[in-house]
Amino acid sequence: MIYQLKYSPIAEDDLDRVWDEVWEASQNFDIADKYVEDLRNALKQKKKYPKTGSQLTYMGEFTGLYYVTFKEYIAFYRIHGDVFEVARVLFSRSDYMKVLFGKSEYFLEDDEDWE
Repeated sequence: MIYQLKYSPIAEDDLDRVWDEVWEASQNFDIADKYVEDLRNALKQKKKYPKTGSQLTYMGEFTGLYYVTFKEYIAFYRIHGDVFEVARVLFSRSDYMKVLFGKSEYFLEDDEDWE
């Protein structure tokens, strides 16, 4: 099955912010356009097998969100039937658990180690 890819309104706003941040860093429209296009293409590649993304866990429980990393950003998405919806696209070094759930603590998946 190939899933339908959708973006929440806030994820679309996040992508606009990503574009702004890349443009601010590079001062180049083409670089900013390509960066966001490549990020969107990375998500499109998940259309056939969206459950291959990493599961986001909190307190040892699956939150219902999957994620993929792309350079300095993390795209969080959920699966509803034949649709996978990108919920947020956040800077990887942000406190994304607080942004997503209002909690600042997060727990690594069982197979990850603190370094």
